[in-house]
Amino acid sequence: MKRHLTLALSLLLAIGAMAQSKSVSISASDVQFWTGTGSNSTLVCIGWDDQDASYTPTVVVWGIHWSGTITLQDALDTIVAYDSRFSYSVSSNFINSVAYNDAANGIHLTPSAGWNCNNYNGVYNLTNLSTSTWLRISESTCSDYDFTNVNNLIYASNPNATDPAPVEAIIAPEDILYWVGEGSNEAILAVNWADTALAWGYRWNGTATVADMMDDIATADPRFSYTGTGYLSDILFNDSIVSLAGTPGNYWGSTNNGITDMGMGQTLANGDLEKWGDPAAGVIVDSMEYGGYWYYTYVYPMTIHPVSVPDTTGQAPVEPEHGPFCGAVGTDGCDAIAADSNIIVAWATGCTVNRGPVDITDPDGPRVHFGTDQMGVGPATNSTTNAVSLGDGGTAILTFALPIANGEGPDFAVFENSFNDYFLELAFVEVSSDGERYVRFPATSLTPTDVQVGSNGSVDPTYINNLAGKYRVGFGTPFDLEELRDSTGLDINNITHVRLVDVVGTIDPQYGTYDAFGHLVNDPWPTRDTVWGSGGFDLTGVAVINQNTNGISELQTLNSELSIYPNPAANVLNINAPCATEARLMDISGRTVATVQLHEGTTTFSIDTLPAGIYMLQSGSTVTKVVKL
Repeated sequence: MKRHLTLALSLLLAIGAMAQSKSVSISASDVQFWTGTGSNSTLVCIGWDDQDASYTPTVVVWGIHWSGTITLQDALDTIVAYDSRFSYSVSSNFINSVAYNDAANGIHLTPSAGWNCNNYNGVYNLTNLSTSTWLRISESTCSDYDFTNVNNLIYASNPNATDPAPVEAIIAPEDILYWVGEGSNEAILAVNWADTALAWGYRWNGTATVADMMDDIATADPRFSYTGTGYLSDILFNDSIVSLAGTPGNYWGSTNNGITDMGMGQTLANGDLEKWGDPAAGVIVDSMEYGGYWYYTYVYPMTIHPVSVPDTTGQAPVEPEHGPFCGAVGTDGCDAIAADSNIIVAWATGCTVNRGPVDITDPDGPRVHFGTDQMGVGPATNSTTNAVSLGDGGTAILTFALPIANGEGPDFAVFENSFNDYFLELAFVEVSSDGERYVRFPATSLTPTDVQVGSNGSVDPTYINNLAGKYRVGFGTPFDLEELRDSTGLDINNITHVRLVDVVGTIDPQYGTYDAFGHLVNDPWPTRDTVWGSGGFDLTGVAVINQNTNGISELQTLNSELSIYPNPAANVLNINAPCATEARLMDISGRTVATVQLHEGTTTFSIDTLPAGIYMLQSGSTVTKVVKL
């Protein structure tokens, strides 16, 4: 158990400090907990002001269903009836106090001032609700009805959910890649940051403490460091791929074989798993209040990945030639494409994910939910969390502003979020020129199948060809359409869709998947994470290298209900729409250059600062060519 600051301050340090105030988009599709019954629905968004001059609120969101006629107070009563964590008081049509205490997730929100700002569709009252979307309530200030300046957005969890209890993650000594020290005793150091868990091995003779282990690893591994003494304030890891640090203001906790220990003074024993965790990475399984302070017990269920041996020579890593294909990033002949490569001309503009189960052996069990479809759109980054999980056997279909064409060399590249060069979660790649018939690239997996690659295991990339996910985060696996030139029903100069199919990496033939030559594909499995909702291939982006631009002059409006005039235009566009909606203006590479909020009727939008050229305006299924003079 670990001491924290009280109430709202605890939330600000443990959660809100991870990001500065920001503009948020609140969506009904993201609401986790709906209350009430009926055919009408409303989002209830309540903002607790952070106690500073900027009034950047922490916002909690519920959804309610209702029928007939209800008031704002009825709406709040509906939440109270379904969610015991929520309470409020009201007098003379004014809210006096609102509280939300979710001990299981470490959230404690109580008002520090009168609640005098209640807004429903822009109307300041407590009268009847109509069939609309938004109910906004904020503390102290009336300027944040739209919550455009938010410190932290929380979708209230379902208190009645029956998710499986979180289980402390472990890692076996045989999965460790980097051992520090020498001796007959062995222990493992695991560190959990907010989105990544890493592990080192440690060997010694005689007596050693956690401080000895931490110091020896920091001396041997230039990527690793820490701050603090008895109880650490931060643990850091920095290399060419990622920069990991904890949440500001937190004090890190430590456990020895799952039991809270003495921190740096803990004496190690042979076989120990010593784990340090940033609270932002943990799951609260117990909490208590004592003397005005909240105390929490955490479990850290995040999958632990072994770190690779650091490169201390400054030279590119040299990989043994195990298989017939090119190897990891930096090795001779590697064909990986960096996300910032100047040969990339565009990125996918649409992504639809059909998520698979967390574990294929339990097909009726939970589905993965890590990431959003939108994370497969636009440029890939070096972030391991800016990804969408497919789950076992899940799929993602990517679309593009302009078709992909067969040109010199590779034509597109697929990016995954692997933390290192050998923990490779793979996917088959298929393409289509009509969105209906798909042709799969002939994949090869020569990884031996006599032993299952474990959840934290390694795959030699020299055994892999034509499978997405061959390279670490920030580097894409290239694909050349020339290989498919003889495929029936496929126009390799007009590829409109790319489909990714997660490889189920088990060697059990009942559930496993096969390459083009009948080999079972063996990759890390199972990679289920029931707490974070991740598993399988994690997509970060699809880049276009060769693009078909011949049809741009013939692009037609797909829905005549959206009209634009004048077109061509030099300064402004008048956009006529049948209802209020959002549109985006893209250049011919598919990059969004502006977002336009359309009103019912005519909206005037300035394009004066855009360079002359051809653009596309997209709203839903409506796509219209725009010429800027």
